[in-house]
Amino acid sequence: MTRPSFQFYPGDWQANSNLRRCTHAEKGVWIDVMCLLHDSEEYGVLRWPLKEIAQAIGASLATLKSIVNKGVLKGADKGQTCAACIYVPRSGRRDGEPVTLVAGQDGPIWYSSRMVKDEYVRSVRGESSRFQSEGDGASKDAPKPPFGDSTKASPKPPLGDGSSFSSSSSKRQKQRAPRFDAQAHLESLGVPSDLAQDWLAVRKAKRLAPTVTAFDDTSAEAAKAGISMTDALRTCVVRGWGGFKADWLTSGSGRINGHGSSDSVFG
Repeated sequence: MTRPSFQFYPGDWQANSNLRRCTHAEKGVWIDVMCLLHDSEEYGVLRWPLKEIAQAIGASLATLKSIVNKGVLKGADKGQTCAACIYVPRSGRRDGEPVTLVAGQDGPIWYSSRMVKDEYVRSVRGESSRFQSEGDGASKDAPKPPFGDSTKASPKPPLGDGSSFSSSSSKRQKQRAPRFDAQAHLESLGVPSDLAQDWLAVRKAKRLAPTVTAFDDTSAEAAKAGISMTDALRTCVVRGWGGFKADWLTSGSGRINGHGSSDSVFG
């Protein structure tokens, strides 16, 4: 099945040293060449003379030779020999066994090193997938032949000619919600810093969680009693209360002495 698209890594495109030497016109030609490489039966590889590639994309042969000389398009033309493309996998800080992605051979053959490398990585990962193992029973340890030997696969298409995997495809970390600052919240309600610390210590001793709901409820009860939040918390600290209710200040409430039916809630 023809793949409808390929991936583009802006970070690699801008950082690649070979591409940075190219003019805007040469970069435009390279995009057209990559479209041909993407549509090729042998993904990332074309076995055409350079002149035919130039004709196919409507570019000058001189421009194509320029991006070859700058190391962007790799390979060899008819009558020349293409050097092997070797990839060394790396896991953690250790190098794996070198893999021949494109075998050394006579031209014409042209390729994108990024495309053939990403195709190889995709193929290796696909070997261990459920679909691969259930589909044809192929062994996970079966070696993959290099490009240049007419190997056919259905890859997950990449883009670019960078020498490293895209930094843009790094794993995204889930952001944690900001931690509630009890001290700051109490101070925002007009409570002096030292008094806020004292009341939080009382609540901690009673194993009462410092929550927005508890503090806002205390502020509402202070307003109901006709006193400031500061006065309410000063009373709490003096009497060892983890919370505050307006009716606790009435003379008939047993909570004045720190006892009463609300102990299970406020400690």
